[in-house]
Amino acid sequence: MGLDDSSPIPNRTSSRTRTGAVIIQVIVTFTIALTLGLITGQRLSINKWDGLLLPQGNIKTIWEHNLTFSQRPTPESEAAWNSIIPVGRGFIHHPEIAPFISNIAVFHQLHCLHAILVAYYAAVEESDVAKGIQRPDNYLQQTGTRMAPSHIRHCFDYLRQTLMCAADTNMEVLDPETHTTSGWGQDKRCRDYDEVVMWAEKWANSTDTGIVT
Repeated sequence: MGLDDSSPIPNRTSSRTRTGAVIIQVIVTFTIALTLGLITGQRLSINKWDGLLLPQGNIKTIWEHNLTFSQRPTPESEAAWNSIIPVGRGFIHHPEIAPFISNIAVFHQLHCLHAILVAYYAAVEESDVAKGIQRPDNYLQQTGTRMAPSHIRHCFDYLRQTLMCAADTNMEVLDPETHTTSGWGQDKRCRDYDEVVMWAEKWANSTDTGIVT
């Protein structure tokens, strides 16, 4: 029994062509999918960073240097510090958010900053009095706001961790002449501090006023 001469002979060239076409199609499809994946991943990455670097809050403002909060303590400057602290000094009791008496962190942070300011001017005064440059500052002596060194050390690291936790991502443009930035005179986006104060007073645990000293 032999082969039928009329039987078709397989076309090896055609088979190889079809196989090659399939391989090319797979490669093209894989390349397109990979490219789209990279583009999508890049977009997701960009969106992730955009969200990460978006400043918190929706209040637009411009910061200006307020000397009242950086000068030597006086009755006027202490009144200014007291004015930014809510009734209750930030200590609250809320049935869900704070079932145990708690302090809203920003007011603890302001307390620490104020403590460092007073400690700084107390050290300057002590040095100047020792050198005979000035007489003792009676008001600074009377305020009773001098903190123990251990308290100030606590505030240094507490504020460091506070800054890193909040990670303010507002952009500050460099001065073209000094190549530095003071932060003043630039657009900022912030939380509504007045709203935070109002909420703190609504749930205040006491009627105490003024910055904690």
